[in-house]
Amino acid sequence: MKHVIIGAGPAGLNAAATLRQVDSGGVVTLFSGEATPPYAKMVLPYLLSGVMEEKNLYLPVPEGVNFRMGRRVIRINAERQTIETDNGETVEYDKLLVATGGVPERPTIKGNDYPLVLTIRDLPDVQRIKKMLKRKKGQAVIAGAGPVSMETGDALHRLGMKITLVVTSNRVFSTMLDVSAAAVVEDHLRRQGVDILKGEDIVRIGAKGKVTLSSGATLESNLVIFGKGVNPCVAFLTDSGLAVRRGITVNEHMETNIPGIFAAGDAVETKDLVAGDQRVNALWPAAVEQGRIAALNMAGIPATYEGSLSRNILRVFGLSIFVAGQGRADGPEIKVSSGSGFYHKIVIDKGVLKGFIFIGDIRHEGLYRDMLQRRTDVGPFADALLKGTFAYPRFQRRAMRI
Repeated sequence: MKHVIIGAGPAGLNAAATLRQVDSGGVVTLFSGEATPPYAKMVLPYLLSGVMEEKNLYLPVPEGVNFRMGRRVIRINAERQTIETDNGETVEYDKLLVATGGVPERPTIKGNDYPLVLTIRDLPDVQRIKKMLKRKKGQAVIAGAGPVSMETGDALHRLGMKITLVVTSNRVFSTMLDVSAAAVVEDHLRRQGVDILKGEDIVRIGAKGKVTLSSGATLESNLVIFGKGVNPCVAFLTDSGLAVRRGITVNEHMETNIPGIFAAGDAVETKDLVAGDQRVNALWPAAVEQGRIAALNMAGIPATYEGSLSRNILRVFGLSIFVAGQGRADGPEIKVSSGSGFYHKIVIDKGVLKGFIFIGDIRHEGLYRDMLQRRTDVGPFADALLKGTFAYPRFQRRAMRI
């Protein structure tokens, strides 16, 4: 059996490892478009800040896998069961996995191709920024205020740069936080010396770093970072016949609409366990599990993927943030507790936990996530849950009584 995997992120690597375990006689070929060994992109901000050394960034390729580094797949021919790379190579497959991850958004504006304008999705971006900062630090203008932008801003702030966030919406973390929660974060950021410009967009960048905003205001910068979001990497699938909405559509076996072609990771839409619809939940643990499920089915071993849970946990500028599910929702069964430097919110629907936002002190993350995923009735202990004091022993005692 010839297994071909496109993408060497967590989904692709775990799929390759699983196939080596369950199909020892098969041939596994793993393609990566990057000219480096596989690495953990989620920790790139820590490499930038110096918290992590580059040697600790890399991920091992499973033994026995034919790894093709620097070979970007540009076309899939489902009828012939072949893939084509950017250097003209054609490779046959029996089973194919698309695990191409995501690509950062980069608007088409004047000046977006200047050397001082970067994203921070790939290792070369971080390496370039580190070289630039050796010459001069100064001002960094960051477009966006989501997790990638905020972690990048935190890293640059640690390195001594002045940070300005340019935010299109009316608040930071607009896809994660409600207005009140965002206000707590914004207040904390301002106390750290971070400038936040809301309701603005970058419309032009000058060669020397002059940034023009949609309002006509201008900013001086030594570095411009676009971190406004990541989209599934699916552009090369245009003529493949694969069904794509925002991400590649798959069934519960991680198989696409074309038999024998599977997909996993940040390029894929799967069931959201709380919302119940199909979404791209770009999460490392989800990608790892999806890769495993896809590989088992590729090897002829039936396996089912139940779905993923939208969640995010991070610490930026010294502030911890933990959100999951439908935390931004409003309604009669919302409980909120807030104060200086903290904000707790739980969302309940007929007693069942549907989402939460915790800013400040965070404990028992695994328990809260499990209760959300299991659709636990939290009515009897909602107040303790809101305080963040509800722990595993108390949950286990309650479960035993039931």
